[in-house]
Amino acid sequence: MYLLLDIGNTRCKAAIYEKGNLHLVSDLNTIKSNYQPIKKVIVSCVAADSKVQLIKNQLNYLEIPWVYVYAEKTAFGLINSYINPEKLGVDRWLAMIAAKKMFDNQDLLVIDAGTAVTFDWIDQQGNHQGGWILPGIRLQQHAVVSNTDKVINEDNFMAKLLPATNTSSALQNGCLAAIVGAIHMAWQTKRVSKIILTGGDSNLFSEHLAQLPVVIEPLLIFKGLSCYCPH
Repeated sequence: MYLLLDIGNTRCKAAIYEKGNLHLVSDLNTIKSNYQPIKKVIVSCVAADSKVQLIKNQLNYLEIPWVYVYAEKTAFGLINSYINPEKLGVDRWLAMIAAKKMFDNQDLLVIDAGTAVTFDWIDQQGNHQGGWILPGIRLQQHAVVSNTDKVINEDNFMAKLLPATNTSSALQNGCLAAIVGAIHMAWQTKRVSKIILTGGDSNLFSEHLAQLPVVIEPLLIFKGLSCYCPH
């Protein structure tokens, strides 16, 4: 039994991997009581080291090995396009590993819609062909509100792909349009067999992508992490 941690900029997500199966964990504090024995903790982290230490202290797994996954030049048939492979975000790397495993020998576009929205293309041979990074929908709104005096926003997000008649709706609608538009532009830039969409805002965008070959996979990062577990 292995504990998988996906430590992001906004939150930490956890799953248990056992005998080929993944089980999401909603509360880190329940792991010791509900899941035993844990052999290793396998970690994907894009957050600061201080956040990792806080989670380590919370879990208090001092006797168990912690294995940190980083992007590599090549692994599991995926070939990194970066000159310095370790500079590629590990979340992007894991998402691509999982997507390739799910849809081998296909051209893929992997999109992770979280704090940032990342785009990564993979060809049929498993070559990473590069990607894009843009601010996520909340980060876009925060950037505009924080840097302007008279643009306001509402707490409730109710964006639509329509022209708006008030400032907060104009902001929300525009941010939604920016990301949905970027996804359509990505598709036009290089068409693929499948677009694999993951991340917390996947469902928010998917309803506007009906004409594209989108597959939603909420466990994509964990599926990538599970590849690093002994089988």
